[in-house]
Amino acid sequence: MKLNTQNLSAPYPLIKKAGLATIFLPMVSLLITLLPVLSYGQGYVEGVNISYEHMPMKIEMPADKQQFTGNNLKVSTSLPIFLTPNKSKYLIVGGNLEAFNFSGTHPNFEVKRVYSISPTFGYSTMVSKTFNLTALLTPTMNSDYENVKSSDIKFGAIVRGSWRASDNITWRAVAGYRQQFYGSQYVALVGMDWKVNNKWQLFGDIPHSFTASYAVNEKVNAGFNLFVQNATYRLNNQDRYFEYNTVNPGLFAERYISANWAIRATAAYTLIRNMEIYNKTDKAKGFIDFYELGDRVAPINPEVSTGLSFKIGLSYRIFPGKK
Repeated sequence: MKLNTQNLSAPYPLIKKAGLATIFLPMVSLLITLLPVLSYGQGYVEGVNISYEHMPMKIEMPADKQQFTGNNLKVSTSLPIFLTPNKSKYLIVGGNLEAFNFSGTHPNFEVKRVYSISPTFGYSTMVSKTFNLTALLTPTMNSDYENVKSSDIKFGAIVRGSWRASDNITWRAVAGYRQQFYGSQYVALVGMDWKVNNKWQLFGDIPHSFTASYAVNEKVNAGFNLFVQNATYRLNNQDRYFEYNTVNPGLFAERYISANWAIRATAAYTLIRNMEIYNKTDKAKGFIDFYELGDRVAPINPEVSTGLSFKIGLSYRIFPGKK
């Protein structure tokens, strides 16, 4: 079994080639119009989230040790467009913008920076008083943005059903499909949102994410977080692609700096960090979530070691029904 995981980033090379206004003004316009998926799982909607992750890394070679860092800047936002007065039916417009930069000296790992733009379009409806059904279309454009091609755009779609079993617990099931540069990825997740008591809350979509949150007081939460990523990016150099797969369990602490704005710090240890480069013809038989079906040829680059990662994030949260 090969575990894998999603995502990208960094604007610096584009600035050199095109100029600040040429690159960033279209990006800002796109971000405003392409608002990720509404996530009611934890009792709130993340309307806006900005995060920065720092990852010290190394490659162990017989002759030397290559040490470098990865920095992941991510901006995401979502917007519901209600179609009925009781808000039981609505459109979802959202998006993700990421820039992934690798700094330092790493001659055996040719990737310097990759990017991702991922808009989300969806429709959600209350089938009954306790059951919600949501369908989402999630195209992505992942590459180093050198010589951008239409083939850089990959499509995906998911269907999510949510059943509110009681005032304290909601169950979810997610099924979907994504195109990746290695081939097909099938998504099958089971989710939950359980308010155990006034202090503890458990939520997530397993095996992609899971959080156990403890309310220290009205403004401070702390706990455990697991996040899995799986993404591929086309590389212009020799028509290759970069696959980034991680499994990140960690501890977090967050504080509300106002009624809706929260800042969170996370320290994680990356149990699995697959940062692999393949030729474009190297395909997998398929993936179910992060489980690879069959075996591909070995990646071109040597293994990047697992290790710590540190993230800081700022989010604007909307609490449905809260006045």
